[in-house]
Amino acid sequence: EMTPGGARAWEGPHATRRMPPALSSAPAMSMRFAARGVRGGNVRARALAQRIIAAAGDNGPDALNKDAKRRQMEMTPKGDDTPEQILRVSRGTSFEGLKAARRVALEQANAPGFDGDAEQRIGKINWAFDALVEESRAFFANAVEAKPDDADARYRMGNFYQTIEKFGEAEECYRRAIDLDPRHLDSCNNLAMILQERGDEKSIDEAEAYYLKCVEIDNRCVDAMFNWATLKLHCRKDPDACRVLINQIVVIEPELKDHKLVKLLRGDEDA
Repeated sequence: EMTPGGARAWEGPHATRRMPPALSSAPAMSMRFAARGVRGGNVRARALAQRIIAAAGDNGPDALNKDAKRRQMEMTPKGDDTPEQILRVSRGTSFEGLKAARRVALEQANAPGFDGDAEQRIGKINWAFDALVEESRAFFANAVEAKPDDADARYRMGNFYQTIEKFGEAEECYRRAIDLDPRHLDSCNNLAMILQERGDEKSIDEAEAYYLKCVEIDNRCVDAMFNWATLKLHCRKDPDACRVLINQIVVIEPELKDHKLVKLLRGDEDA
């Protein structure tokens, strides 16, 4: 299902749970948290984190940047007036493509040898990105306006903001959804992911409380359990607690036992 402006309704393998966009690709999600684990002080956790990064391969931001640079060389619109020209993209480019193009453009503007006013250029890049996603933003915003007390509408608005990496706005939407429906599982899970990514001790504590809440709402919520396991490993530096959660996931969904990332998080030597 496509929404105006090219926003795709997020449906992962657990579509009935409305899997959030950040979980639609488990390797990318794990790789971001693994990067933090590599910098930690627990040798065992660091080793697992490094193996997860290796397993994730070319699915992360660097690969997207390379793809965006390749597209830039293949098609560079003339001029620098429209959002498409500024980001060197075409109409209908996916959110992931737009984010990658924005990263490339910001890297160029921040490069030491940039010829021009970097601050002005960065402002122009951000304006172009916002303009290209405006139609989709308006779609979700109109749904919230039509049903201001609908937790699902607030969740979808937050999901949109999280997808385009506007995490402050996403957090606000998820918190409002939870105010409207304290048992809104997906809002609790997504809010926990944002807090976990923030990384400070207070946010990690709150993230863990929301993962616990998810499991209390649904004791078979493997999405929240997987995220909680990454928190245990990379933030708490507690591979044993991580393994307990991963084993619980495998009990719920035995077909996941041979998944490479699950094996890595369990610490299986043959992963």
